[in-house]
Amino acid sequence: MILVTPSQMREIDRRAIEGLGIPSMVLMENAGLSLVEEVGNRLTGEHLRISILCGPGNNGGDGMVAARHLHDRGHEVMVFLAAPRSAFSGDARVQLRIIGKQGVPVRVISAGTNMERVRKRFEESDLAIDALFGTGLQREIDGLFAECVRAINSCPGLVMAVDIPSGLNGETGIPMGETVTADVTVTLAFPKLGIILFPGADFAGEIVVADIGIPFAAVEGTPLPGELIGPGILRPLFAPRWGDSHKGTYGHLLVCSGSTGKIGAGILAAKAALRTGAGLVTLALPSSAITSVDAAAIEVMTTPLPETEVGSLSTRGVKALEKLIRERDALAIGPGLTVHEETTGLVREILSWPGFPAVVDADALNAIAGGLELLKPRGDLTILTPHPGEMARLMDISLEAVQADRVGTAVECSRNSGCVVVLKGARTIVASPDGKYHVNMTGNPGMASAGTGDVLTGMIGALLARGVDPLNSALASVYLHGLAGDAAADASTEHSMTAGDLLEFIGPTLKDTLKNSFLNGE
Repeated sequence: MILVTPSQMREIDRRAIEGLGIPSMVLMENAGLSLVEEVGNRLTGEHLRISILCGPGNNGGDGMVAARHLHDRGHEVMVFLAAPRSAFSGDARVQLRIIGKQGVPVRVISAGTNMERVRKRFEESDLAIDALFGTGLQREIDGLFAECVRAINSCPGLVMAVDIPSGLNGETGIPMGETVTADVTVTLAFPKLGIILFPGADFAGEIVVADIGIPFAAVEGTPLPGELIGPGILRPLFAPRWGDSHKGTYGHLLVCSGSTGKIGAGILAAKAALRTGAGLVTLALPSSAITSVDAAAIEVMTTPLPETEVGSLSTRGVKALEKLIRERDALAIGPGLTVHEETTGLVREILSWPGFPAVVDADALNAIAGGLELLKPRGDLTILTPHPGEMARLMDISLEAVQADRVGTAVECSRNSGCVVVLKGARTIVASPDGKYHVNMTGNPGMASAGTGDVLTGMIGALLARGVDPLNSALASVYLHGLAGDAAADASTEHSMTAGDLLEFIGPTLKDTLKNSFLNGE
């Protein structure tokens, strides 16, 4: 599904209205009716007390359309204007005139308004609709507008936001002063980036995308680099297996990982690769760890490599790894490696070699921090999977800068390195060197646990070994990884789930998703 920023949405609106000749009033009417439909889906009372706060822009006009239709359905509707009547213009002014003639009660909130009375009305409402500001907000919400937002938030019933909760930045999801906390956000035409990313997602509540009648012709020609990752990514990559296939048909992944005290990371990655369909997995690790791995991961082949005095991989293993890589279909490198000087040198040497697909994680990322140009010769055969801290080191910026612009940081890292980039975290971002990005909606806070990133590395590596291109390997793995995490949380709780639990749910969630996608004709 297309994901838009406020400026991109404005361009689509302009193309629909000016280019195709669709009256803006038609779009506003459809937006208001979408709100009414969602009210009907969620509240069943025949006589609801509804308070609607409207700003002077199109967002307020959408709210007044909803007010008109809800009033016609017999509900007790009151509209509050957050600006003088004279401030309303265009379609919003027309809608204000219509509801006035219809007899919908309208109250203007001004500097002299008794806000306690306004707040009391919202506190006694079954439904509050936030139609104050849309995606074009450019200033901090304070003063009287902040009082209005606090009044909306005092509603004990359902709080519904039009397009985006007032107070959120429509592109970053960062609150701009006092912000509406909605139970549901009815976003118009396409989801807005600011309500998909955190912290905006926390304010948006459940997101409903409303079709307001913008045809695809209005979208064509507008550069739209953002998309949401959906289940449709999985079916083409997990088609039924050929009857005469064998383990070699599904690729051989080499996992290069491990050091004293961190052997489990490689085991998790290797097991995840097998669960995601790799035919063969070899785990290359320090020689002293071989016995423990052979006992813990009986389906995984192991290869011992020379190690340093602290039990990490040594540069003496370069020749052996070169041979191993030539004989495998893909490489997953990084989990549990440490940043020992010799190990770092080994990683940098390996990643300077072109010609084979690789997923780079954990300490392998730390080994190339500040040296993304090293990866350029590999082109887009490489996938980087940093968490925010690792991304900060890769890009030589602060952690706060990464989190303030996750999309922009991921896109820039991808362009600078020539690699597909997976910026992990709540709403994982997958960016490609052409400037496009995808946002993942699966997953939950229970996945903030040691080893879950190693599982993702193994999943991506499995698809690379099976011959899937890096971008689709990343997209499918990120989506399925989150689904498995959601299933694990449902089976226990977010508090008690571990990375090992994800392994158990990769298969069942994949089965359910493929079955549902087949039934839906995807």
